[in-house]
Amino acid sequence: MNKKFLISFLVIVPLVLLIIGFSFDRTKYGTDPESAYLFNGLNVAMFESAGLYDHPGTTVHIYNAFIISAVHFLRFTNTDLQTDVLVNSEYYIEGLRKSFIILNSLLLFLLGMVAFSVLKNIWLVLLLQLVPFLSVTLIEELSTKVSPEQLLFSSSVLLIILLLKYYSSLNQENKKFALLFGLLGGFGLATKLTFLPLLVIPFIILKGNRNKILYLVAIIPSFILFTLPAAPAYKLMAKWFLAMGTHTGTYGQGPEGMIDPAKYLKSIIDISLNNKILIFAFLSSFVTLIFIVLKSGLKKKSGKKEETVYILALFVAISGSILMVAKHYNNNHYLFPALSLTGIVFVFIYQWFTGILNEKSKALLFFPPALVTIFIILAFANKPYLSLAYQGYRMSNQSTNETMDRIERDYPGYVKTYYYPGSFNEMAQLRWGNVYARQIHTNALMKLFPGGLFFNAWDKSFQFWETTIPPREFLKEYGGRILLVGGPTTIEEIKAVEDAGLKLKKLFEGRIQVVYEIDTAQSAIFKNSIHSGIAVRLLKNDLESISADKQWIMTEGERFCKNTSLTTEKPRSGIYSFALPEKDIYAMEYELKNVKPGQLYEVSIWRFGGDEEASLVVSAYNSDLFYAKSRGTTEKDAKGWSKIMMTIRVPAGFTDNRLKVYLWNHGNKPAWFDDFELAQYN
Repeated sequence: MNKKFLISFLVIVPLVLLIIGFSFDRTKYGTDPESAYLFNGLNVAMFESAGLYDHPGTTVHIYNAFIISAVHFLRFTNTDLQTDVLVNSEYYIEGLRKSFIILNSLLLFLLGMVAFSVLKNIWLVLLLQLVPFLSVTLIEELSTKVSPEQLLFSSSVLLIILLLKYYSSLNQENKKFALLFGLLGGFGLATKLTFLPLLVIPFIILKGNRNKILYLVAIIPSFILFTLPAAPAYKLMAKWFLAMGTHTGTYGQGPEGMIDPAKYLKSIIDISLNNKILIFAFLSSFVTLIFIVLKSGLKKKSGKKEETVYILALFVAISGSILMVAKHYNNNHYLFPALSLTGIVFVFIYQWFTGILNEKSKALLFFPPALVTIFIILAFANKPYLSLAYQGYRMSNQSTNETMDRIERDYPGYVKTYYYPGSFNEMAQLRWGNVYARQIHTNALMKLFPGGLFFNAWDKSFQFWETTIPPREFLKEYGGRILLVGGPTTIEEIKAVEDAGLKLKKLFEGRIQVVYEIDTAQSAIFKNSIHSGIAVRLLKNDLESISADKQWIMTEGERFCKNTSLTTEKPRSGIYSFALPEKDIYAMEYELKNVKPGQLYEVSIWRFGGDEEASLVVSAYNSDLFYAKSRGTTEKDAKGWSKIMMTIRVPAGFTDNRLKVYLWNHGNKPAWFDDFELAQYN
């Protein structure tokens, strides 16, 4: 075949993938997972460790860091990298999305070139290249997301390329194949744990025990290399993986155990019904293996066929993937690696039968073009679903724009608070990404986006980025004309918000967002925080009064707390402050006595250094009864000290009569605390 014609032919399918991908939209201001991966890519680009490691997904962070840095360089802007990405987050996410589409289109073309050089059959090449179009999950995820699935597909394509190169090699004992398979295995595993079943393929096909062992050993340094951005979280990562393996629910939740038999069987049935092309490949490989075993006239010859080993390896990998995903099945994208193997299964089945039946069955020659025809028909059968998805993304984004425009036009003078998490707007997107990137961009976000006000549905509190604002202070600062933008959207969410003490009036509803006005006069959350302004009890302690035996810090002639962690190295006032230099160190356990349900307390202290994990805690001695932890800071002084403030109301039905107030540094940065204050209001 003419080389130019061949290249032109092999570029068709990758070009279609590129065109479809670029034609799609993604959900504007999407949070999970795009925003989290953008921010963690920014972390790595700034030489900070990642905060998202569950998948682990660190290869995506590394890739994103490279693309983000390249895009920023090519923008020729005087703005620093962090600011440019935060201010133009949608632009950068869209750039990442399209870069993944380009990458996988190029890999699909490379697969075509390698496959033709090995197989010498253009129909078999098309079987491999058409795979993304056989599954709505594959084509939609590849076109619309910034997530591990893009690199999972890349890893699977590279694995197929390596398989073909190994299959055609005259020197399969060469250890370079074991090393390359190991490098790719570690990369795939660092991308997402769902790549794990595919690791069995090289182990089965590699010849010689030494190469098999070398392959397994090579995976370890490769995995470590590609997870280095999350190295500080290795223990947490291991704990996460262990929880997923030892609990029957999704994401390591639910009762302890390997599986829930009833749910597991239902998941396998659902996987089969929702992924017919995958099950077709699975059954085809299974039937072929049974045929190889049972066809007595071919036993001796077929047992020596190299393709038998490849079919077995692919069958085991797909089986393992289905069984693994069935444990926590709730979405087809977990089957990405297995779905990517669909084409190569039929290639090796054809290669096996060709070698055995070459002289007996001329009809076998029609198998590849017939299967390609079926693949094309299946691809076109997916078009209506993709068209619906295409229209859905467009309509959702249009609705988002209309919602924000209507707020600006019809509700001037209202302060906007954004429902978090789960709403689709710029503020929610930025906050989601920051939370999953260790919150290291909080200070920059506070400066760049002073309108970052939220109602956190998880904490049931108002916040300015990561700083919790007491309802009374919120009203004082922003007034009573408050919008809640983005949600809640479901009956359950509405009930949860109302139970938290907000009275909502729906103003209008878009396709994916709802906008409410908060009735501050009727909202219990504000009523419960209002007081006369005169404290019935006021306690201040600058940590300067020490008992004669040096064992206690005193206040008003009484013991305040144990004299531990005091230092003279960095005081805010006087000569003493608390120093919490290490992770998980505690200080200042003050006992608050005669506590009664309904009492309102404001507690504050000043902090220097540390991060959001260096916090003030108010808790019952049995933390199940009551536990509250500070979030963020309310103000900063000229010396760089930040004020932490908490407003708490003792809940109804509280059965103890004591609370403890203490400091806890759960972070890795040293922190100092000084100038404690507590006020009680009735």
